[in-house]
Amino acid sequence: MSPPRFDERSFLDWNLLYLFSYDVELDLKAQEKLGAFPEGVRMNCFARRDLSHAYSVGRDATVAGSGVRAISGKIVWGGDALTLRDDDIASSDIRVAIQTDDEATIHMYYNLIGYVGPGGVSRIVDGTGDDSLGSEEEPFEAPHVTSPTFQCAHPSYDWMNRVQAIGFGRAQLVRSKFRRLTADVYALT
Repeated sequence: MSPPRFDERSFLDWNLLYLFSYDVELDLKAQEKLGAFPEGVRMNCFARRDLSHAYSVGRDATVAGSGVRAISGKIVWGGDALTLRDDDIASSDIRVAIQTDDEATIHMYYNLIGYVGPGGVSRIVDGTGDDSLGSEEEPFEAPHVTSPTFQCAHPSYDWMNRVQAIGFGRAQLVRSKFRRLTADVYALT
């Protein structure tokens, strides 16, 4: 049997449905550098509850075309177990709890891998001097793509337990410290 010809195959039919956006401000004082391990340098970052939130960019009351309530609320907990590799790649295991405006709790979790620029890992690890990564006036922005999944027991949001999402975002660094994560999250339909 001969392999299929490329001109015989079509793309899979996937669509993206906008769910929500989020901004997570990271607590610069609570970042923990755990040291060097075989995989790279490990550190933990934590969300600032007072400045982190999820919202609909259009301020819509429902998710477009679905009739379900839009996701909007505070990020009440968030943590990032981060590994900084020698090849200037940051690998993260991120977990976030969103408390919606109607008091439901949605747990979102995902892994991501992102490039932090040439020499970025050493600048983040050292975090000192004029050679630090990003400034207040010009933060360094590392783009990333995520694949979040969700857990929620609230009946208004239990549909999210069946969603595989994709997020397009940026991590901002100022003076070699992770300052902010932002992303737009879409359901694959």
